Amino acid sequence: MQAYLPSILAVVAVAGTANGAVADEDIPAPPLRVTLVHEVGPAYIAQNDGAYGADGTRFGAGDVGQQDNLLVARRTSVEIERRRHRLILLDAPFVATTEVVLASDLQFRDTRFVAGTVVQHRYQFDGLRGSYLYRLLDRAPVTLEIGGSLQIRNAEVAFRSFDGMQRAAENDIGVVVAAKARLWYRPSSKGVWAALDADGFSTFGLVPGVRGAIYDTQLMVGHPVARGVDLLLGARLVGGGAEVESRDLENWANFVSLTAGARVTLDRLIGR
Repeated sequence: MQAYLPSILAVVAVAGTANGAVADEDIPAPPLRVTLVHEVGPAYIAQNDGAYGADGTRFGAGDVGQQDNLLVARRTSVEIERRRHRLILLDAPFVATTEVVLASDLQFRDTRFVAGTVVQHRYQFDGLRGSYLYRLLDRAPVTLEIGGSLQIRNAEVAFRSFDGMQRAAENDIGVVVAAKARLWYRPSSKGVWAALDADGFSTFGLVPGVRGAIYDTQLMVGHPVARGVDLLLGARLVGGGAEVESRDLENWANFVSLTAGARVTLDRLIGR
C-alpha cells in the first residue's frame, strides 16, 4: 500500500482542488490543449522467458521468483492536442528485483551460477515514448485516432550472487518504432467513457536473424468528477520480445496490470 500512497494522494489532491462542476461542454477548446495523465496499480509478470549466451540456460519468471509477488506499475504522460493532431510523451518505468535460491545450475553469458546459490535477479524495462495520433474519425459517440510511436528502450537483465562474488548482466539501450491507434467511446461529455489504446510492431520475418514483436494494449474506462478532471481505471497487457542470433539472445515476456489514475485537462481545470 505504501508504494501506491503518493500517487493516490496526488490524484485526490487534484480532484479536491478542482472546480466542483463536472466538465462543462460549453467551454470552447483552446487552440492548444494540454492533458496530464497519471496511473498506478498492481502488475503481474505472467511470462518472462529468456536465454543469454551461446550456452545460456533458459529460465522463466517462476525460476527467479518474479511470480511470487505483485509489482507496481506507474505511467505518466503529457498529451498535447491541436485540432486533429495529438502528441503524447510517456514515461513508463518498470523494474522487478527478486531473490531466489537456484534450483539448478544457471548459465548466463560467460558466468555459471551453481544450484543452491542465493542470487538477486534484476529485470528492468523502462520506456520513454513519443507518439503521434491523427483523428481519422470523429462521429459521436466514436472517435478513432491512428498514428505511430517511437520508444527509447532502457533494458537490463542481471544476476548477482548474494555474497557479491559473481555478477553477470545484459544491458541494452535501443529505439523501437510501432504503429499506434486509439478508439474512444463517449456517449456523453458528462458521463462514463471508454477507450482502447494500442501500440504494436512485428518484424514479420523480414529481418534476417532477428525475430521480434512488441504490443502495449489498454482498455480503460473513465468518468468526469470535476471540471477538467476525469478519474480512470485501466487494464493493460504489455508484451513481446526478441530473438537475435548474432547476440545469442532470446527474451519473451507478458505483463498484466490494473491501474487507477486521473486525466487532468489544464485549460478546463483553470476555467479558461
